[in-house]
Amino acid sequence: MSPAPRTIPAIRPWIALLCLAAATPARAAQPVPNASPHASPAAHQPVPNASPAAHPPVPNASLADRRPAADLSGPLTIDQAVTVALTNNPGLRAALHRVRSQTLLAEAERKPGGPSLSLDIWQVPLARPWALQQSPMIMLALRQPIPPAGLLKRRAAAREHLADAESADHDVRAQALATAVRHAFIDYAAATARHQLHLDHQAVSDRVLELAQARQSVTGTLLDIARAETEAARAQAAVATDQTTIDAARTRLNSLLARPPHAPLGPPVALPDETTTVDAADIITRARDQRPEHRAAAARRDAAAMEFQAARREANLPAADVGLAFFPATKVMTYNGYGVLVNLQLPWLSGQGRKRRDAQAELAAAASADLEQTALEVASEVAAALVAAQSAARRWVVLRQSALPASMRARQVALSGYAVGRADMMAMLAAEGTYVDIAVELIAAKSELDHALADLDRASGTRIPRSPLPVTVQP
Repeated sequence: MSPAPRTIPAIRPWIALLCLAAATPARAAQPVPNASPHASPAAHQPVPNASPAAHPPVPNASLADRRPAADLSGPLTIDQAVTVALTNNPGLRAALHRVRSQTLLAEAERKPGGPSLSLDIWQVPLARPWALQQSPMIMLALRQPIPPAGLLKRRAAAREHLADAESADHDVRAQALATAVRHAFIDYAAATARHQLHLDHQAVSDRVLELAQARQSVTGTLLDIARAETEAARAQAAVATDQTTIDAARTRLNSLLARPPHAPLGPPVALPDETTTVDAADIITRARDQRPEHRAAAARRDAAAMEFQAARREANLPAADVGLAFFPATKVMTYNGYGVLVNLQLPWLSGQGRKRRDAQAELAAAASADLEQTALEVASEVAAALVAAQSAARRWVVLRQSALPASMRARQVALSGYAVGRADMMAMLAAEGTYVDIAVELIAAKSELDHALADLDRASGTRIPRSPLPVTVQP
């Protein structure tokens, strides 16, 4: 009589345990509010004037959308307009989210990859594929990848530099938006000033027409009345055109402020008569420290350098994969056992790691060249803006101190002379036209000066010192 068959240890509990582990959903990583600032590695050299490592928390978009709209129906200043634009702009909120994403990615890069769980079942009979208990070997293994030494630290440092670059890009967007708002406000103020000038010109034209009609019965002629009517119609057309220009400027400004196009916007407060006397060399040096474009380029250069160091380590140092395996008892192996797994990747036997290292070296060199190019562009922008501001200031001073007072005196003499019959219509209209032309040119010169100063602030990365223009001579 043959001996009773030996009982095979049940392996179903191991299979059930594996299925349970695989079916258990991984808990989603929750963002950590107010996370501590990321620490730069020892190899990281800080970028001068870089953005702080601890980035401000990102405002809740839904709450920002529910903010009450600012009341801008009263007198509007340029600083008030800039503040509203920076507060309401969705692009700036998106930039803050990108900064936060790079910070979280830096934290993720610092952590090693997660372990893996594997199940090997060997030589199950094809005739009975469900007979797993007849497998001669079953292995349940837990493996942990180990990257080359220092790789994670350098990858995390690269992400931290990219977070600084994103923060600088946020500042670039904010400064560009503030400059666009200033330009729109300056145009709005210039259109309003021209409108007031043409309203005054219309009142004078109506007065001249009344005088021409009153003199027609004594010494006047129908030609004088026709000329006066023509000038009054031209003044009325200029007023209507100015109103259209003001509406267009208001719509443009509301768009930059993220407000409805026809939202009420109060009259602009005129900018002071100022210029700048800064030295070109000093402001160029300051701009290289203050411009966010320069900070962004420097941060990307440092990020590329960290990526190059990481690629070099991947090309020169092996990566490991260690694990621990459990072998449950089977029909062939009648006892429970364990095993140790060690795998090594040998990067120096393949050219892939070296090529990636060389490619990253090229990217690092390109980032350094981009930083030098940014410095050249900053110097060029500062020089151009400074020349434009100085030229506009000189033109404004000449017009305000000499041309405008002379044209105002000629206008008053001609109008007074025509009222008492000592000047003819043509001389009076010529004097009035000259005054209006010079006044419009003065408004254009002031607008050009304000635009140049706004561009100079943008080129230098900060508000430059101002000085009042020379005191004007009142007529």
